[in-house]
This record gives sequence, structure tokens and C-alpha cells, in this order.
Amino acid sequence: MGFPGGVVLKRGAGRFGMGALAVLALTLAAGGCSGDECVDAFDCRDKGAPPEGQAYVCNADNACELRTLTPVPEEDAGTGTDAGTTADAGTGTDAGTTTDAGTTTDAGTTMDAGTTTDAGTETDAGTPTDGGSQVCGGAVACKEQSIDELSLRTNIATGTIVEEGTTPGQFFTLLDGRAGGLSAPESYTYARFTPTGLVKVEIDDQSALASTAWDIAVRRSVIRVNSGVSGPSCVTVAQTVAGTTFDAVTTVEPTASFAAEAYFTANTCELIVDGSGISSPATALASFWRYNNCLVMTDKVFLLQLADGRHVKLQVASYYEPAAQAQCNSTGTLPAVTGSGQYRFKWAYLP
Repeated sequence: MGFPGGVVLKRGAGRFGMGALAVLALTLAAGGCSGDECVDAFDCRDKGAPPEGQAYVCNADNACELRTLTPVPEEDAGTGTDAGTTADAGTGTDAGTTTDAGTTTDAGTTMDAGTTTDAGTETDAGTPTDGGSQVCGGAVACKEQSIDELSLRTNIATGTIVEEGTTPGQFFTLLDGRAGGLSAPESYTYARFTPTGLVKVEIDDQSALASTAWDIAVRRSVIRVNSGVSGPSCVTVAQTVAGTTFDAVTTVEPTASFAAEAYFTANTCELIVDGSGISSPATALASFWRYNNCLVMTDKVFLLQLADGRHVKLQVASYYEPAAQAQCNSTGTLPAVTGSGQYRFKWAYLP
């Protein structure tokens, strides 16, 4: 049986640290530590192909273990894509030890992104989204599972958000999602869409589960929006047809189908993974990349419906520094210094 749109990982089948992608590159070079058999599922690749319906995971004892996967029904498959069977962030180099290139920009083109948004926990008694029964301000399901499986932190990310674009009505935003290093000891970097650009929301992961102050968050290779199992707001996502260009999207089509985050199964709270091989959650924006020895950008254009009813079109331009991303996209290789986890978003409000 196939596992459309991602597979379900049973609770307790391993913790997913958001630094996993960079850790993979480190383990390739260092071969693990302290005699442990594995750090994450990627280290279990030498076990060979698992039996159908099963997968190797790295358990709490840092040992490779076979676990049974629960098939996802077609209608619950989510929006995750199959990004390959491995997720090596580089070509043997450490993709996480780059210099900090994410806190400065060309002084001639940078716009002030505004002041920090208050990360309060106020609720909004809005209406349900098109993606289901989620109500703005409602309690988030699978909270404990989120903290456990997504390694949600209680410290605020030090990463910055800077506007780099100057095109009227269009934004090009740098979001530092490195989370403090390879093991991602910090929270996601949280942000809110505003007419002057994306503004950082000073909030930690666990507080974010009860806050409507943020719209979108990044950490290592994962992007989440504030809805469904991810947060109490109503930021939902629709995908455009493959090959759609950013400039071609000028309005929201009546047929656009918006969905809230749903990377845990209803009632049972089992993690739905995106098929990348590292137990990454199948988020609504997971298809912004595909794997070819590095994270190749798909250039997919997403539509976001914000809690206030406004719409945004968004394209992830790069995950690495621009030069490294261009090399990855064209050759499937990376230079020694990649700047991984430093996102560039191209986005604009729609009428």
C-alpha cells in the first residue's frame, strides 16, 4: 500500500529536531558521536531497504529500530510532497557552520521592516477557515505531541528579519531560520505580514501555540503557518498550479482551496511526515523544495489567507545564500559555505 502525501509516524517513533537537515551534513563528516548507532533516521540507511509498510527510525537510545507506518487515507494525506528518500543538506561539507550572513543587507536597498510585534496571547473570535472547523482563537489540538515531535523550545530565536527589496508593492524578505546552530537550540523565527514588510514577533515555540500574534514561522527546513495543529489563528494555504509564475498571480481564483495546518492525524495525534526521510512534518508549505543532494527550490507560488481576510502570494526564493542556492538548483551541489536556513521570501498582498 502507498502512503499518499506523506506517511504517519507513530507517537514515540523518534523526536524531530528542526536542525535535522544540517545535522545530516555533520554526521556525514563526523560519523556520529560517543559510539551511538544513529543521531536521526538518515544514519540508519546502512540497514538497507526496510520491509514494506515499515521504516527505520533512530530511537531514544540512539539505536536504529524498525517501526510500522500507518497508511494515510487519500482524503487525509495533507499537502506534503515526496521530497526524496534522503535529505543530505550538502555534499559532505557542514552546511550549518557558515558565517552569519543573515543580519546585514545592502544599505542601499534595505527598507525598515518596522518594530517588533507584541507576541501576546490574545485570541480572536473569528470565523472558521475554509480548511475545516478550526476557529481563530480556538485551542490547538495535539499540543503535547507538537512540543515532543517538533522539539518546540521555550527560548526566543535570535534570528533577524530584514526587508531586502525595493519594488513598490512587492517584498523580498530575509528570514534567519538557523535557530542557533546545527541542533536548533532556539525556537522558530516568527513573523507577521504587515503593509511595510514582514515583522518579527518575539515569541518562543511553546507560547506560539496559544498566540494569534504571528502568521508564519521558519526553522531549518520547515515553514509553518498559524492555523490548525500549528497555532490558534486562521492563516491558511492554497497551492497554485505547477509552473505558475509569481507575476502571473494577480487575484485569488474562486476555485482556490485553502487548508489549515494538519500534520497530525485527527484524534490520535500521530505525526504525518512529508516523505523527505527525516520525519519532517508535512506542513502546508512543505512543497517549496525538492531533494537533489541539496534543497532545490521548486519556485511554487502559494496563496496565504490571513486571519484578517487579506491574501498574500508567496514564493520561497532560496533556502541557502543566493549564490549557493543557484548552484544547488542547477547542479545539485553546494559550495563549502552555504548559509543554510536563511530564507528569502518573495511576496505581495493581493487585491
